[in-house]
Amino acid sequence: MKGQIGHLPSAYKKNLSILSIFLFLFIPMGPLLAQPSIADDPDGWYFRARELAYDEKYEEARTICDQILELYPEYLDVKTLKARTYSWEGEFVKSNDILREVLQADPNNSEALFALIDLQIWYGDYKEVIKFLDVALANDPNNTHLLYRKALALKETGDDIASVVLLNQILDLDPTHKEAKALLNSIETTRLVNHLGIGYRGTYFPESLIGTKPWHLFFAELGRRTRGLGPFALRANYALREDIDLTSLQIEFDAYPTVRTGTYLYLNAGYSPDSKLFPITRFGFEVFQALPASWEISGGFRLLNFEETESIIITKDLLILTGSLSKHIRKYYISFRPYFTFSSVGSDPNTQAYFLTARRFFKTTEDHLSLVVGRGFSADLDKFTGGQVYDLSGTLVEAMLNYQQRISTRFLIRAGVGYKIFNDEVLFGNPLIVEGALFYRF
Repeated sequence: MKGQIGHLPSAYKKNLSILSIFLFLFIPMGPLLAQPSIADDPDGWYFRARELAYDEKYEEARTICDQILELYPEYLDVKTLKARTYSWEGEFVKSNDILREVLQADPNNSEALFALIDLQIWYGDYKEVIKFLDVALANDPNNTHLLYRKALALKETGDDIASVVLLNQILDLDPTHKEAKALLNSIETTRLVNHLGIGYRGTYFPESLIGTKPWHLFFAELGRRTRGLGPFALRANYALREDIDLTSLQIEFDAYPTVRTGTYLYLNAGYSPDSKLFPITRFGFEVFQALPASWEISGGFRLLNFEETESIIITKDLLILTGSLSKHIRKYYISFRPYFTFSSVGSDPNTQAYFLTARRFFKTTEDHLSLVVGRGFSADLDKFTGGQVYDLSGTLVEAMLNYQQRISTRFLIRAGVGYKIFNDEVLFGNPLIVEGALFYRF
């Protein structure tokens, strides 16, 4: 048979040549050129898994990692990559187990050590972070990246003095280190544990059919950060309703005590001696819990108690159940919060309200722009409006844009503007809301 093609008629030879060209051009060569197996090229497959992981295809990346480890169980870089994919999905326990296994086999494995440091930072266990950073710094004592992470961890554990020492060491090594400068400035700010604040919130009715005059709310507060009680503030609220020539005073207390790492509370109590425009008492309680992958969840209540006065014609209580689901995404924060309000007066509706907050952080966590959009009655956003207008179903849409900026180590400002759309039964008209505040720290 060999050489018989040379004896074929010329027409057949021509047809075979055309067929050969067609096959070469249009049939994919991939299947014909087999990819090297994992046994032949484990490094190539490792890089393939890493590319998949960086593309957030974590399951596919782990599948390749497992196949490599079946043949090369001591391939530590593959184990570290697999652990990182678990970290990026918030599976901290699985990631932690694998990384500690790698370090047990190779205590000086820098990749696994750095991955474990990142893991503990995400998890918020800063004492473990410091322990692993000390191991890494023993081999590279002038690594400014590692020194900065340790300074950050020391700050989170409350050891500001040690953190400042390290930050100054970093700036001696690298005077242009921006993160070290910012953290040093932040620590100087946090050492100012007291603050005084004054502010204003005005509700104006440019569309009112009955010429409703503005409502004003002024407040002054004194606050302090403590270790046991956490941040707390004592606030005096003074409300003025020009339309009915009525004023009212409320004293309010807020606190955010920490229960344990990742868990803290919100506590609120308020009292109005005249109860003209505020509930005579108000209470708030909420538990916040940090979750993996920078999520946070909370649940609690607000309780408002009204008494019969000249301005409030009936005694009633409002129980508001609330909570939140929040997510931090790099420089962004998104939170969803519902309110379920129940009145002690049978003729009042039991209502629901929903609010979404989106926040963009800038240079520091104190510098941010926030947008709050929602509908319905909020016991938090509307608590300064006054008991006489605690409308449970009138707000169809509400939007507030707020900006906060630290203008110096000691001074911080806030400003905001918003708009509400009421339903047709409300006579006041759709209000424009403006607010501002100035805080001084000492």
